[in-house]
Amino acid sequence: MQAEGIVRINADNNQEEHLRNQLNNCVVPDGIDIHCLAGHDYCCIVELPEEDCTALCHLLPPTETALLDWAINLMAGVVQHEHLNKMNSQNISMVFSPNVSQMADPLNALMYAVQVINFLKTLILKALRE
Repeated sequence: MQAEGIVRINADNNQEEHLRNQLNNCVVPDGIDIHCLAGHDYCCIVELPEEDCTALCHLLPPTETALLDWAINLMAGVVQHEHLNKMNSQNISMVFSPNVSQMADPLNALMYAVQVINFLKTLILKALRE
């Protein structure tokens, strides 16, 4: 949570692949670079199938509600260490926003990008207040 650029700085691809293989075999390797581990966690979130933001707000089942709550709390936890990692609510929202909506049409994705970022930022700030 305190490493500068957490979730934003990429680790070496070979190290990420090694970490993924180890974790898939229930082995937690020693000495893993924090950016590699954070990148792995980010990829796990990205690879999960999600509905668009509007549907999430109105029709989210309990499992997905828990997943969104977990992701927002993770992002809020990163923001709590902003003075060390330089990741404020806007930065972390921008990192995760493309994966929340996953629109097939790039033009639509651009049109809604700011709304998705603001949606995440609002949830993060709410989590920080609570």
